[in-house]
Amino acid sequence: MVGVFIGIGVGPGDPELLTFKAAKALKTVDVICIPKSHINKPSMALGMIKEVLAERTNPVEIIELVFPMTKDELNNRKLWIENAAIVAKKVQKGDVAFITLGDPMLYSTFRYLYECVKETYPEIELEVIPGVTSVTAVAASSKLPLAEKDEVVTIIPSNLNPVHLEDVARHADNLVFMKCAFHIKELSTILLKAGFTENSTVALVKRCTLTEEKVLVGKLSEVKNWDITEDYFSVAIVKKSQVPIHWKQNNGHTNGCCCKHE
Repeated sequence: MVGVFIGIGVGPGDPELLTFKAAKALKTVDVICIPKSHINKPSMALGMIKEVLAERTNPVEIIELVFPMTKDELNNRKLWIENAAIVAKKVQKGDVAFITLGDPMLYSTFRYLYECVKETYPEIELEVIPGVTSVTAVAASSKLPLAEKDEVVTIIPSNLNPVHLEDVARHADNLVFMKCAFHIKELSTILLKAGFTENSTVALVKRCTLTEEKVLVGKLSEVKNWDITEDYFSVAIVKKSQVPIHWKQNNGHTNGCCCKHE
């Protein structure tokens, strides 16, 4: 029986943030595809759904699909086609899921595979199950609203050109830096030139919703003194305005730079 190819967002890290719809699909699909940047690298996404898989009444086939993090477009295209062929073959016998951190349609590997499958195998039925994004999860962890009233929010990818960043920042009230958040010290000067101030509020969250989560909240002027280590799973929110900081440490005290689960 021909199945459906389903992109499933598994959330930012905490398994409890997996949606009911995602869990339901993961308990019934015949095959689950897992994206990996290297064949020997463990999958965080797979670890997040282990409890759901343990509740299955029948076994599921797990397939690892390798998508190296490279700018070699020709080789990348070759891999998309190869992986799309694997999906197409498996979907002829049942439903196939592709799990991804956060949401499948926000800076996700799934989008490239989705487009390749749609283009090469138009007869395959496609479905997308949204997931909790790191963007909203970081706002929750830092107790900092993403937007209020008529504020404009702009999401910044990891490889945005600094000149482009300054231009974009001039037209935004709030910025969200994805994956490049550990560069926030270097970016501060650009933000000040773009209309943000030393009193602009900043939240930096590393490993959001995980046990090793670390949260820093304060003013843009304080960022230069923060102890920030490089981590791919870091997201920052920068608000042009200064807002009240409601983030509290476990001991109940609040200050300009707050750390959690260190």
